[in-house]
This record gives sequence, C-alpha cells and structure tokens, in this order.
Amino acid sequence: MNETILSAIDIGTNSVHLVVVKANANGNFVILTSEKESVRLGSGAGDLDLITEEAMQRCLHALERFLKIAQSWNAPVRAVATSAVREAKNGQDFVDLIKQKINLNIEVISGREEALHIYRGVLQGLPLYDKKILTIDIGGGSTEFVIGQYGDPILATSLKLGAIRLKERFFSKEPLSPGDIDECRKYIRIVMEGLRQEVLSIGYEQAVGSSGTIETIASMIQPDSEERDISFSIDELHKAVESLLSSDTSKKRARLPGLDEKRADIIVPGAILLEEIFYLLKIKNIKLSSYALREGIICDTLLNQYAIGQNPDNIRKNSVIHMSERLMKAVSPTFAQSAKHIAKLTLILAQRLENANLIENLSPEDKLILESAAMLHNTGMIISHSAHHKHSYYLIKNSEHLLGFSSLQIETIALVARYHRKAIPSKKHPEFAALSPDLQRRVMVLSGILRLCTGLDRENKENVIDIKIEKNNGSVT
Repeated sequence: MNETILSAIDIGTNSVHLVVVKANANGNFVILTSEKESVRLGSGAGDLDLITEEAMQRCLHALERFLKIAQSWNAPVRAVATSAVREAKNGQDFVDLIKQKINLNIEVISGREEALHIYRGVLQGLPLYDKKILTIDIGGGSTEFVIGQYGDPILATSLKLGAIRLKERFFSKEPLSPGDIDECRKYIRIVMEGLRQEVLSIGYEQAVGSSGTIETIASMIQPDSEERDISFSIDELHKAVESLLSSDTSKKRARLPGLDEKRADIIVPGAILLEEIFYLLKIKNIKLSSYALREGIICDTLLNQYAIGQNPDNIRKNSVIHMSERLMKAVSPTFAQSAKHIAKLTLILAQRLENANLIENLSPEDKLILESAAMLHNTGMIISHSAHHKHSYYLIKNSEHLLGFSSLQIETIALVARYHRKAIPSKKHPEFAALSPDLQRRVMVLSGILRLCTGLDRENKENVIDIKIEKNNGSVT
C-alpha cells in the first residue's frame, strides 16, 4: 500500500473539526482539506452535564456536512467526542442520535486518551521529537497536559478546566467584574495544585500549546503573522490578557485586533486559564502547534487499522516502566529491580507452560498484561506493606500514567497484580465478578503465573534465572 486517504472528526465542547489526509507507507501525511464549525455543544448546560436539543441539532448539521466532504474524497471517517459528550448525562443519547440520523459512529474517549492523541498530533507538526516537551491543549470543557520525549508520554492527564466551563461558572453575565476574575483565578489554582507539583517534579524543556484558545491568543499577539513557527512569551501573554480584561463586554472584545468575534465571549476565561498555567508551571515561552487531537487520531488510526507508524506497545511498555520505577524506587531500589526480574520470569514461565500444554497459548495482549502486572504488582508498598496487593490494585486502576491501554486492560492489569498474593480470584469479589467468563479465566491463569514467579524471587536476589517444567506420571514439577 503506497498511499491511504482517511479522515478524522473531533467533536469538541466548542467546535467540531474535520481533517482529510493522504498518508504514505511510513505514516507521514499531508492534509488535503480541513474544516471547522462552532457548535457550542457544551454551551448553556451548567457544568456540562447536559447537551441541549439545540446544540445537538447544530452539531448534527455540521457532522452531516463534514461527512459529505469526507465522502467526496472517498475517505473513511473516524469520529471522536471529548469532554462535552463524555460528561453529559445524555451523552449516549447524542451518540445514538448521530448514528440514527447520519450513520456515523462516534467514539467517546477519556481525558487521558485525548491527551495522548494530542501529543501524537503535536509531534507530527513540530520538530520536537527528541525534546522533553510539555503540551497544553485548552478546550471548551477540559484542558489536556502531556509531558513526553522521543514519542513516549511520561505524564498525560486531563483537568476539568475549559473556556466554556469557566465561562458558565464565573462569567455568565456581563460586564466583567474584578470579583469574578479573582474567583476564577483562585479556582484554577486549586484544581491545578496536584498537577503543578507533578509537572515541576518531572520538568520539561519546551512548552507547546494547541487548539482554539491558544491559537486566538497567538493571533492577538501577532495579528499579521504568516509564520509557521509561532511562539509567545509570558510578557506578551500578560499584555494580551490585560487588553482583554480592559474590554469588559463581548462586543468591545470583538473589535480587538486578531480576535475572532465568535470567541469574544469565551476568550476571557480561556486567557485567564492560560495565564495561570504559565505562572503555576513556570512557563516562560510557548510554541504554537497547528496540529492537535484530530491529527493524533489520524496517527492512531494509521497505526491500529493500517499498521503504519509507531508501535503502540512501545508507548504502553514505557508508561508501565515509568510508573514502576517512579513508585518502586521510592520504596527501595531493590524492589524496582526485582519487579523487572519477576516480569522476565513470568514470560519464561508462561512459555514453558505453553510448551508443556498446561495452558492455552497466551495472546500478545495477555503477555503484555502479565508483564505489566508483574512490573507493578508491588507498587502498593508505597502506601503500606500490609495489604499492599490491594493498594496496588487501587494505584494501577486509578493511574493517569498508564498510556495506550483501554480502561478494561487497565482493570485486568490491576486485578492480576491484586491476586499475586493472599486470596485467589473469587466471584465474591465484585471487581472480579464483573468480568466476562472469558476474562475471569484469563485473570485466573495470569495471576497464577505471577503468584508463582513472585515466590521464586521472594528475597529479591534474582537467584532464579530460568524455569524448567517436567511432567511425570501425572505430576508436574
């Protein structure tokens, strides 16, 4: 296959985006056409807990138009929805409506998945692959943060801070008031405190911003710029924010140079949020990326449907290693090394059991889950040695650091790690009982392998380096 034409639709809280691309066999692509339409899917719905009928219809009409454009290129469509749909009580109703009316399947992705896709998209647009970058994407309902290097995310998370969400909460009336501005700033600082500490602990070389709010600020700072390599400093941002706040109504702001009048009512909360992010994360300068979520979706589609691009296993495995090392080294360097050794033993034992026809052959996904659970099975010791297997389950299940895994895969890893000691899997345990019968069987097998291998390195001395299985008169040794 030499060239592939495909498209992606990003259904955001404020806007809907379409991109149609032509990709070569190496995963590189050029944009054939792109479209954007403001639909305000999350507008007028309080804390984004409901999509109004009017917003559904606006989005439906935009998607119908985008589908016709994609079809004119004979481009298969992949559509994803983010904050507004995943949080709304009637989000599934919206998904069902779109399927019924125009036969378009919509994937509702998590905040962490969104962040990961954004990072991939940014790397397609800027030559920053070898740099440790902090990527920031301010949307209407949420803001995604990623720190990554060499294509491997180190941290990826999503916070419920967005331009429309903050507008609905603090700036629903005009004109602007100093009190509302102060309350908004205080709220942002509270929500960001945990992430602030983590980002400053990890560090980064370059900040990169993407999507509407940051693009609008860049346009205000450099209204006549046609350069592709756009960046702005904290001082330039501060001047832009001052200009916005001195224009206390949307009508006044719409007259400011470089400001799209369609964003005049939501740019203030977005700009305040960006300024607070600069202060809290100690950003001096930020580069603008024209690529974001939709281009990341293209990368993911090429990888998973056409087998073109970076191996997703590298992202998954590296995120497991980062989490294991970060937590286990805090407990003891010995435990960190032992986790790696036990992970190797689990794969050796699995192979020996397969060869002896004692278990069915494991799939590549099973082996990845087994290896990941082995790397993370003792992470709960950072909380307490007592019942640390249960603590490990909690840390794994709720981690923001396991990238590239589905929610079900993370749950499976957490359960395999949880059952490496003490009680074996039981239907009396709600989490295990909630699994399908096939997945229950897989957890039983994988946790049994992990349990045996942890016993082989109980003293963390790595004395066992290989495993041999012998069958004799019905017994196995």
